[in-house]
Amino acid sequence: MKIIRFLGGLGNQMFQYTLYKSLQSKFPNVKADLQGYNDYPLHNGFELENIFGLKINKVSSFTSNLYYNKKWIYRKLRRILGLKNTYTEEKTLFSFDESILNNPRTAYYWGYWQNFKYFEDIAGEIKSDFQFTSPLSKENQQILDQVKLKNSVSIHIRRGDYLKDALLGGLCGPEYYKQAISYIQSNLTSPSFFIFSDDILWCTENLNLDNCTFISWNKELSSYIDMQLMSSCKHNIIANSSFSWWAAWLNPNPDKIVIGPKKWVNHSDPNVHMSFPENWISL
Repeated sequence: MKIIRFLGGLGNQMFQYTLYKSLQSKFPNVKADLQGYNDYPLHNGFELENIFGLKINKVSSFTSNLYYNKKWIYRKLRRILGLKNTYTEEKTLFSFDESILNNPRTAYYWGYWQNFKYFEDIAGEIKSDFQFTSPLSKENQQILDQVKLKNSVSIHIRRGDYLKDALLGGLCGPEYYKQAISYIQSNLTSPSFFIFSDDILWCTENLNLDNCTFISWNKELSSYIDMQLMSSCKHNIIANSSFSWWAAWLNPNPDKIVIGPKKWVNHSDPNVHMSFPENWISL
C-alpha cells in the first residue's frame, strides 16, 4: 500500500494529488489520508472533490493512525505488523526525489511534493483531472468573456496571510511586479491586465496601470474561481504561490508568457525554489 497524506490549501492539495495519481499509475493500492483536515483551521479544508469532481480513494481513521500516529499503541502495532519504517517525509522543499516514484515497498508519504517532475509522465491526465466544471456567476462569466476576447494577462498579488508568513512573505513587492509588467508591455501588443488580489488598495497604490481590471470578490469556498479565471488568461504573472503556479500551468495557450519570482521562499539556501517549466521566466 502507498498512502499520501494531504494537508494545506488548494495549490498544495493539487501537488499532493499529482503524486497520488503518479503512484496510482505504477502501483495497485494507493490511498489518500485526509485525517489532517479534521481539525485544520486554515483555508477551506479539502477541496479537490468539490471543485474538480475527483474521486479520491481514502484510508480509514484507523489506518491513518496506524501509519502516522506517534502514540505508543500505534508504534507498537507498527512493529508487530512490520510497518516500522514506512513513514517517509519530504526531505527538501520543491525538490524531486525519483526514488519516491519507484519505491516498491509499503510507504506513507508526507510532504508537499511541489515539483512538476513528479507528474511529467502523466501531465495530460492531470490537466484532464483539473477541469473546472461548475457554472460561473454572472460577474465571473463577464470576466471570463473579457479574458478570452483580449490579450489578457493575469497578475496574482497575494498579501493577506503572507504578510506574517516568515517563509513566504515579503518576496513579491512592487519592484517585482513593475519588472514583470514592463516585460509584458515590451513583448505583447495591447496587453490587458486582470489583477487578482486580496489587497486591491495596495495594488492601486503600487502599480501604475491604466488598462486593468480588478478581481477581488471570490472569497472562501469560491476563492478557487480566481485560479479558474487566471488559467483562462492568455499570459500570467504569478506570485510565490502554488495557487497561481497552478493557474499558469493549467493555462492552455501554447504561446503563453509566464513570469514568476526568482526568489520563492525566505531560505538560506538559494537553490530552494519552486520548479518552473523551462519556458517560464524568472524575475
